[in-house]
Amino acid sequence: MEMFPYTSPSAVGLSDSLTEGIDKMAKEDIENGEIVCAAVQVVCQDKTVYKKCHGWADKEKEIPLNENHIFRMASMTKPITAVCVLKQMEAGKLDLDDPAGKFIPGLMNMEVAEHDAEGKFIGSHPSPRPLTVRDLLSHSSGLDSGPWSDGLNCDVNISANGVLRDMAEGCSKSRLGFDPGSMGSYSWLVGFDVLAHIVELTSDMPFADFADANIFRPLDMKDTCFVLTDEQWERAVTMYRISDDKKSEPLHMYDRMICTGPATYHSGAANVVSCLSDYSRFANMLCNDGISCGVRILQEDSVRQMRSRQAYFGRPGEDETLAWGLGVQVVLTDNGKLACRKAGTYGWSGAFGTHFWCDPARKLSVVYCTNMLGGAESDKVTRRHIEKAVFENM
Repeated sequence: MEMFPYTSPSAVGLSDSLTEGIDKMAKEDIENGEIVCAAVQVVCQDKTVYKKCHGWADKEKEIPLNENHIFRMASMTKPITAVCVLKQMEAGKLDLDDPAGKFIPGLMNMEVAEHDAEGKFIGSHPSPRPLTVRDLLSHSSGLDSGPWSDGLNCDVNISANGVLRDMAEGCSKSRLGFDPGSMGSYSWLVGFDVLAHIVELTSDMPFADFADANIFRPLDMKDTCFVLTDEQWERAVTMYRISDDKKSEPLHMYDRMICTGPATYHSGAANVVSCLSDYSRFANMLCNDGISCGVRILQEDSVRQMRSRQAYFGRPGEDETLAWGLGVQVVLTDNGKLACRKAGTYGWSGAFGTHFWCDPARKLSVVYCTNMLGGAESDKVTRRHIEKAVFENM
């Protein structure tokens, strides 16, 4: 069911050239071998002004991409986890400045690794304070992050039937990469998996069930989950990678794998799958201060904290034009590192090419889905292309 009725871009104050601009971007990126497919939805003032699927769900089988296809969202799981944490904050189950060790005792008194100028581990010192829930949400905890990896001991093995508890408890044996709060450094997996386990501990529910009950079902996100049914696997797009000679190659290792770990491991950092319509509902909720289609998921103040800068300017590891909010990256200035996006916009990306952002001033949210491995960092060129296509045709 389409929750956002269609209208022309000009009906909500945008340019009708928006459609042509996004079409051109998707066509060129597919023809240039950057991607195999692209699904894009732009919602403005609760109206869909653009929604199209381009390319192939499976190029070899000649299956065109459509709106029912499912994508591995990778790190676009993190904003969902952040919303789950904030739900527990609103319920009085935790505070953002609670030590993580309040819930997982092994994280209370941790050591911080020390390195020489070449990055060699030379020792450690006691953390000056416990890492907090806020530190984890804003990538400033030092847990499995920092400029050096040597000596952190963060290689926590996930067994064939592993669960979040295994990762969280195993982290107590690791060292932090820096003093909590002293810098910003992306924790691609461990930090948000610890947060997901804290949600489990404070709700007495498996994390996947909590997310389903508090986000997915209320927003009618029927194809968003951590474990796919056989029918949903049939609709999962084929994962591709870019070869050295710029050709797309299917990655069959992902035929029955989401991102990381076994099916029992519901990673709060990376293991959500979703479709274009579903994630657009989630993005619209964040854009509208916590409410979408008459359903409130978060209180206004919680969303405002989520999209607010959580650390001071100038600390190592951060760009002066960008900052971490709570589970999202926030644009601080116009014409900064993300030149197309304006101050106040926020969102995040996934390692397989997915991307979204919200512009609360314009009541605009954009979701872009593809599944392509190779050069898919947070500044992947195709993500910048979708931003350019939208903002240059506003």
